[in-house]
Amino acid sequence: MNAYNRIRGTKAHKILIITLVVLIIFSLGYYISSYHIKNKSVELESLRPISPASLMVVAGQNLTVYLPNFKNNENEYALIFVGNGSIVNATNNYAILNYVYPGNYLIYYELYQNGFLIGESENNLMKIVVTPNIPLNLSQYLTVPTITFNSTENPTAPLFNVSQKIYLIGSFLQPPSGQNMTIYEYVWNFGNGTIKTILANQTTLLPEENPVVVYNKPGLYAVSLTIITKNVSSGKTYNYTTYQSIAVSSRSLSFNIFTTYFDTPNSKLIISAENVPGGPYSFDPQIDYDAIGFEELLNIYSTLVIYNGSSTTSFLPMAAAYLPTVGNWSNITARYLYGAISPNYTVYIFKIRPGLYFSNGDPLTAYDVWYSFIRDMLFAGGTPGTPGWILTQYLIPNYTPFTSVITSPNDTQGFDEIMNAITYNNQTDTVTFHLYKPTAPQFLFTALADPEGTGILDAKWLEQIGAGINFTPAGFYAYQQQANEGNYNTQVQWNPISSGPYMIKSYTPGESVVLSPNPYWPTNISYIPKPNDTVIIYWVKDPNTAYEMFASGQADIVTFLPSNYIVPLEQLESEGQASLYEFPSLNEYIFAFTSNINNTILSSLNPSYHIPSYYFANPLVRKAFAYAFNYTQFINNILGNAKYHFNFGEQICGVIIQGLPYYVPPSELSNCPTFNLTYAKQLMEESGFYNISVNFPIIVSSGDTVDFTAAEMWAQALHEMDPNINAVPLYMPQTTIMSYQIPGQNPMPIYNLEWVPDYPLASDFVNALYLLSGDYAAPNGWNVSYFENLSKYFASQGNTFLANLFENESEQYEELNNLIIMANNAALQGNTSLASLYYKEAEQLAIDQYLYVYEYQPNLQWVIKPYMYAFNNQISYQENPINAEDSVFYWWFK
Repeated sequence: MNAYNRIRGTKAHKILIITLVVLIIFSLGYYISSYHIKNKSVELESLRPISPASLMVVAGQNLTVYLPNFKNNENEYALIFVGNGSIVNATNNYAILNYVYPGNYLIYYELYQNGFLIGESENNLMKIVVTPNIPLNLSQYLTVPTITFNSTENPTAPLFNVSQKIYLIGSFLQPPSGQNMTIYEYVWNFGNGTIKTILANQTTLLPEENPVVVYNKPGLYAVSLTIITKNVSSGKTYNYTTYQSIAVSSRSLSFNIFTTYFDTPNSKLIISAENVPGGPYSFDPQIDYDAIGFEELLNIYSTLVIYNGSSTTSFLPMAAAYLPTVGNWSNITARYLYGAISPNYTVYIFKIRPGLYFSNGDPLTAYDVWYSFIRDMLFAGGTPGTPGWILTQYLIPNYTPFTSVITSPNDTQGFDEIMNAITYNNQTDTVTFHLYKPTAPQFLFTALADPEGTGILDAKWLEQIGAGINFTPAGFYAYQQQANEGNYNTQVQWNPISSGPYMIKSYTPGESVVLSPNPYWPTNISYIPKPNDTVIIYWVKDPNTAYEMFASGQADIVTFLPSNYIVPLEQLESEGQASLYEFPSLNEYIFAFTSNINNTILSSLNPSYHIPSYYFANPLVRKAFAYAFNYTQFINNILGNAKYHFNFGEQICGVIIQGLPYYVPPSELSNCPTFNLTYAKQLMEESGFYNISVNFPIIVSSGDTVDFTAAEMWAQALHEMDPNINAVPLYMPQTTIMSYQIPGQNPMPIYNLEWVPDYPLASDFVNALYLLSGDYAAPNGWNVSYFENLSKYFASQGNTFLANLFENESEQYEELNNLIIMANNAALQGNTSLASLYYKEAEQLAIDQYLYVYEYQPNLQWVIKPYMYAFNNQISYQENPINAEDSVFYWWFK
């Protein structure tokens, strides 16, 4: 028995060992697999969400994302589920994503160490909005699909559970505009291997049915909808796709969208910290012409029309009751009831919206609109430059931008031209523009949408405070002087009566302004809601202070931070304390040369400064300086595209930048400078000014650390190029820079400029920056007569080389002006091919003269608290490139 028992016991022992081994292997396998199948065990760390550089991106553009929990260890990697069905393997804490198609994407990541899953951010899904990007030549053939949900059946969309019915709705933004084009069919891909094609109803163009889908397994699914458009004549088809991520949860895998950790503070107060020391130049809509004051004008003044959200070609009526149309012209009643445009596009009638009041209770009438625009034309030649030229160019024959219309006290011709250009009728409450030549609506509407110039003032109030107009030739001539610095009406400049949704409640010069709701703003304009919050704008002394105000919760919005702040901002975003949105701009940064330096004022800045007044009139000197600027170093490491893994902007060559009509890529232009100190020195020696000792400042706006660093880099290279050159970067408030921009009185040898467009047309850029009387060209000393006089001076000194150099420069600059005028006229007449030719020739000639050192075209960012949201939950309402980083506060909510 014992032997039997021993034998029996041995077999049992072996079985037990085998069983234990199997169990151990099974347990180990289960343990390992628990990492990879995302079992919600306690071992897995719940990771902070991915921090995208922008929560909105244009289709086809790279998007950098930051993984806050990634330690950059050799044995560590991450899998990023980007929401379009693909997975990106990341080996450091930055990754670049690229969404080919528009849509609403959910993204998260899993973190692995030594091949084991150690954490995931499924409970912190981030939303990415990708906007369409369709080439202009294809836009008439394509339609952008939209994917939405039945909100009654699916209130938690885009979050769902396994086996739940999902009711999808397919639609489109606009039908194709091309001749014979229609929507043919809708093709759904549900991201689970199932595809469904649905024909379009040829009456509504909507799908004949909408699908219902059920997912039996958890996961992140990429649903796409492709709309097939067809030319019914040729049969040719086109297609475009939109995506929508869907997160399906189960007990073992649970998704949630990231939310912030705190309640909304001070819901009736919006605070904006802005890194623009010194504040604005004025609140007078016919005087102010800077990007800082523009923000206040956007909010405190009504204009006849405004841009429709982010569009630069679509408009909405504001002080006007309706947008005038050509169709209304033939019906006399409709013409004055709704507004109209004459068939030859020379007469525009605007019906003024009833029920509008200024912030002092005065009604806003057609007379006020007319009075404001007469004032705008009279201020068109003010110094420093004013915005009146924008509207005046369409109303006065042979008008030269940035000059005065009335040339003497007895200028009856100019007086008659102004009085005949705009008329009003208080009986019909209409204002009529009489254009001297046919002008397309977009051209005039862009002028009327700009509060700089066409912001509406209270005529009765202007007369009460000594800013009234005497309607005679002599009165017009005298009134024009109020547009010159030193003659401003200070009450209009700093404490105006509002005609818009907000009014100025208080103003602390150079520090802050408080905007409160205009108590009389109506409630019946659906797209301009009556505000119920107070806005405080702080113009902060330096970027660090602005950042700390935002990070500590003292500000809801922060703007104009230098590029090196993207890293701490992304960290704030990953912690739920910030939301970042990137959007394209039509702004540009350049360094400007002053060819006629006022040395008296320059010496008052620092007695050690010394430079010949004509130093930068020499085109070879400017060219040498342009080749001494390290553009690659600037873009990659100072602006920081490579350093911070973020696209802050693109290098430019010329002033007609990407996004404008008649833009010419640098690849199609010649002589765009590159960094070459050897060549720069050679040019400097050829200029005849190599042996001249100079000591001067490179002026940069206070708080702009990026361009200050660029100026430091440039100054060092210039001294290496020519030891006689000592350039010193110098901060200066923007308001001071503007006050120096007066022809003949500009003491700034080189200064940094940001051009923010008045309207999205090429003429706005070339007129201001290149044209003889331009807002920047004139104070920089660009003048044909000046160059001719320099030629004569050096000829009298026996210096034939410089005499010929300046004579040639005079001829080239005159040719540039003629090309610009011809280009503008061709564009206005709709001759796009001729305008394109002239603009390209003008751009090339300006580049050849090296009038500026072209820096970059920035991408802009909104940096807001997560509890901030935009009108109709569409951030695009705050992203019009004409407004840049200036908030339309009646479209912000918290």
